[in-house]
Amino acid sequence: MLASLFWRLGAFLTGIILGSYIGDIHSQVWAMVLALLALSIRRLPRLRRAVIILSFVFLGIWRAEGRVDPSKYISAYFGRTEVWSFWVCADPEPRWDGQSVVLCPTQDSLEGDVEDSKVAVKLPLYPQVYYGDVLQVRCRLEKPAVFEDFDYASYLATKGIGATCSWPEIVSVEEGIAGKAIVKKLFNYKRSGLRLLNRALPEPESGLATALLLGYKYTLAPNHESNFRKAGLSHVVAISGGHISLFLEILIGLAVYMGMSKRLAIWPAFGFAGLYVLLTGVQASAWRSLLMGGIMLYAWRRGRLQTAWLPLLLAGAYMLYQNPLLWRYDLGFQLSFLAIAGMIAFNPIMATKIYPYESSLRRFWQTLGSAFKLSLSAQIAVWPLLAMTSGGISLISPFTNVLAFWVFGPLVILMLIAIVISSILGVSIYIWSPVYILLKYLLYIGDIGAHFPGAYIEVPWFQGWHAYIYYGGLIAFVIWRAGKKKIKKAPYR
Repeated sequence: MLASLFWRLGAFLTGIILGSYIGDIHSQVWAMVLALLALSIRRLPRLRRAVIILSFVFLGIWRAEGRVDPSKYISAYFGRTEVWSFWVCADPEPRWDGQSVVLCPTQDSLEGDVEDSKVAVKLPLYPQVYYGDVLQVRCRLEKPAVFEDFDYASYLATKGIGATCSWPEIVSVEEGIAGKAIVKKLFNYKRSGLRLLNRALPEPESGLATALLLGYKYTLAPNHESNFRKAGLSHVVAISGGHISLFLEILIGLAVYMGMSKRLAIWPAFGFAGLYVLLTGVQASAWRSLLMGGIMLYAWRRGRLQTAWLPLLLAGAYMLYQNPLLWRYDLGFQLSFLAIAGMIAFNPIMATKIYPYESSLRRFWQTLGSAFKLSLSAQIAVWPLLAMTSGGISLISPFTNVLAFWVFGPLVILMLIAIVISSILGVSIYIWSPVYILLKYLLYIGDIGAHFPGAYIEVPWFQGWHAYIYYGGLIAFVIWRAGKKKIKKAPYR
């Protein structure tokens, strides 16, 4: 039963990938025909299984064909420069040079399905806008561009955004009269935390703390962001499934090191990860990452990482059913899925002991070795994707990840404690000094890792077909190894 579900989920995912490249082939009709054919050939079980799997491929193609272009709801207004009425329908993203804001038209602004007509705009630093504000903005509505090396329109479509607002000029702002009250309150807490972090810490430590705790992507100074990328630590300031999985691994390892059983340690770790994701402000990427991290918890509970293949495919199929564009244009989803797959596939292969004899530090070395193996397993799976998007490969990332992630859990806990105390007693250097030291340590690791000789290799020639060959080889290797293990386990006759 589980094996058949595994293959059907894999067929559905394959169909979604194929459907992104081919046109309309009436796939829903083929899926129905194949389903009826499967019902009529019950006496041929092998052929019936093949037909069912093929029907799931066509179901995936049908779902990919049925995706809706969000620009169609607002395309009639493209090219027009007017004063538009919008409300801020997501938490604005602070940047060094402005604010990245997602706007939704008000009911009296545009005709038709205005609730599905999201608009992306980059506003100046001031006046600052917040979720629920209603803005009168003069700008030119345009269809998102498609560049030679980046499909910006499809990237925005994964977020439900179908238009951009060029040369914006804010005419008026009405504060907090739209949106959901509970979401508004959550974002208000998030912004209060942002202001407190900016008061308590200097730059660049403040920008790093904001990215770590609140999930803002563009608050880290550009030079430090470049250092983190070259050192293989970009995921430290971006929420992904691999990020949260490594985070959970460290928390569980620390709990086990302190004497808690693995079965009990996963629950406080999962609760802490859920609280951390909630603090980021109900981001879709954060919830997807928590789901991916939950897969690792499932594997820990079962005691074998190989058992996580089925829930990984189930989670991937669910997310791609909701949004078929994620696999191709959402880097966060791609990194999350591939990182978890790499951990499942390659961590057991590297299950060698690095502690040669019994000692009081055995658990410490076991936790350290486990973190290194998970980091290396994830890097094996994601480096082609990183090479295509950033133009380089970080060879030092497995080592920098081990050096960085041991402070991640304590750092987040210390920041939460410091925010609570500071909101009651006020900001104090004694409260924030431990946080500052750990943030300084992470920045130092990023700087040393980026400038270490041979740590980063530029690969501007790396293209998509190189990645397809690499991943094809990895898949063939995983299938070959799984078959070899089955042969070894088969009893002698």
